[in-house]
Amino acid sequence: MYAVDIHMRPEELSRRMSEMRMWLDEYRFEPSTFSCHDQSFGVLVSVKFRVAQQAEAFAERFGGRTDRSSAVLAEIDLI
Repeated sequence: MYAVDIHMRPEELSRRMSEMRMWLDEYRFEPSTFSCHDQSFGVLVSVKFRVAQQAEAFAERFGGRTDRSSAVLAEIDLI
């Protein structure tokens, strides 16, 4: 799995989630999991993908950070 974490203010959550859903539908990307967690800084949205390129594109579009360690581990498993 390739994880993307996006930090946002609580008041942005509804609008940004709607934008994410439309973007995912437009590009026909299907995340494996999608979760939200309250944090001291606001809200952490975590999205996991099966395809590395989809995770990278999603992170770039929505200002998220990918979990590169999961990508490296997946590549090692393929060797």
